[in-house]
Amino acid sequence: MAVEYHGFRVTVDAKADATDTQWLCRAVLEGVEAQSETAKLPCIELAIPKLKIDVLMALSMVEQTAKQAIDEWWHARQPEMA
Repeated sequence: MAVEYHGFRVTVDAKADATDTQWLCRAVLEGVEAQSETAKLPCIELAIPKLKIDVLMALSMVEQTAKQAIDEWWHARQPEMA
């Protein structure tokens, strides 16, 4: 699943771990617009217990965490916009 947010493409995926007890979620953040294409934001990785949450909620959690990281980068780069 991929979404665009503040000039970044956020690609999110999830898979079960080897023991099938956790969702291993990952979000890759790529700058796709002029103001963000040179930005190098780290990937977001979360391990979420399968007993507590389904895969759609796990994907939503990692997507929201990625958006928060983009917001932090955006406000640090342009504090007057905060």
